[in-house]
Amino acid sequence: MVGKEIVIVGAGMGGLALALRLAHRGHRVTIYEKTDQIGGRNRKVALNDCEFDGGPTLLMMLEPFERLFKDAGERIEDHLRISKVNPSYRVFYRDGLRLKGLSDQVAMAEQIEAQFGKSEAEGFRRLMLDLKAMYDEAIPLFVRRNYDSPVDFGSAQGLSAVVRHGMLGNFAKRVARYVRDPRLRMLFSFQTMYLGLSPFSAPWVYATLTYMEYGEGIWYPEGGIAEIAAAIARLAEVRGAKIRLNEPVSGVDGSSVVLSSGAAHKADVVILNADLPYAEKQLLSERPRKGRTYSCSGHVMYIDYRGALPELDHHNVFFGEDFRKNLDQIFDRLELSEDPAFYAAVSCRSDRCKAPPGHENLFILVPCPNLDHHWTESDAERTRGVVFERLRHEVGFDPKRIAAIETFGPTEYATLLNLEKGAAFGLSHHFHQSAFLRPSNRSRRNRNVFFVGASTVPGNGLPMVLISAELAEQRVLARFAT
Repeated sequence: MVGKEIVIVGAGMGGLALALRLAHRGHRVTIYEKTDQIGGRNRKVALNDCEFDGGPTLLMMLEPFERLFKDAGERIEDHLRISKVNPSYRVFYRDGLRLKGLSDQVAMAEQIEAQFGKSEAEGFRRLMLDLKAMYDEAIPLFVRRNYDSPVDFGSAQGLSAVVRHGMLGNFAKRVARYVRDPRLRMLFSFQTMYLGLSPFSAPWVYATLTYMEYGEGIWYPEGGIAEIAAAIARLAEVRGAKIRLNEPVSGVDGSSVVLSSGAAHKADVVILNADLPYAEKQLLSERPRKGRTYSCSGHVMYIDYRGALPELDHHNVFFGEDFRKNLDQIFDRLELSEDPAFYAAVSCRSDRCKAPPGHENLFILVPCPNLDHHWTESDAERTRGVVFERLRHEVGFDPKRIAAIETFGPTEYATLLNLEKGAAFGLSHHFHQSAFLRPSNRSRRNRNVFFVGASTVPGNGLPMVLISAELAEQRVLARFAT
């Protein structure tokens, strides 16, 4: 096959992975990125002498990462030094209980038995066995595939798996069949918040996220999660791909990309790695489909902290008193919680060079409503105050020791990353936006335009975005074959 001219708009993880795949096949690939760095949500943030991952901080489900490098004729271990984080994270409950999230299931069961009793430990073991069985079927049957019609979803094999595992049942209710203590129910269901979705409205199939944590573990690449994007970009450039930073795109005209400067780049196909709702409305001038629902947003704090917070591990999860109320406020009532669950990371635990001696690089993510809630600076201040007080009480955090702080919230997600409604996780993963019902990775109107990224198939999260690049590659190659 003679190499084709391919333009990718956006240098997020999906665009970079697809660039590597297509450049490896001999195609001429150019990426236009509006910001001054690659990675999209997976960017780097520097504050004084501290470094942070700007967005995703958890690396799970290594297989899509390994597959990308292998498909490009490389070994991931030659480009990234990846180690398992142990424990995966520390959990803080309002009643003072603290647990460790462990991917060693024997040790995790022993911890549960010591704290909650034998029956709860047995429930955990049954949960893991059932989740592994569902995970092993769900990924190949429903995730790693393109859909051309609902018939593709409704194969005999697929329907049998859906029924056998009860994949469409309610996540929170199904977890309750295995463990009775509400603290364990929180622990094994909060993972849907990685998708910007409440477990009380999520289908059971998303419990595969829980399996990823406890069955496979959480990993860390030396240099940070953003180093994955850098490694992929380097390999793509070695194969001839060109990455143009600070080059915003104003639209797509046929198979030409029009830059904000007025210049046009004609291509055989155009791939949009900008978030799909933005790409449709702003770049293709298409009317967005009605009825779409969006994920929650997040209030993120990057803190250069003077001193030590030894009770924090690399990854930490803080639960409020009433988890259900917290979720209802975020997703249904669109209001701030007075006692929010939140996540805190100190990556210098695993990578000392991320903070200078005597300092901690503290990353905090507080899930919050998207811009359907009118977000104000007073909301941000209130959120910070509540979180700082919880950290003071739990781990001795002192706001006076903050050397510097930078924040990123719903407005920045909307304006800087082009995420509709400032939805940090893109389109929601409710049932009607999952599998064959999720927006396709090919344009409805332009057969030369394709999509890659979190808001198209199969969904959001770094592993899914890499699979999104696999699926988009299949679409592009099929287009070239016609």
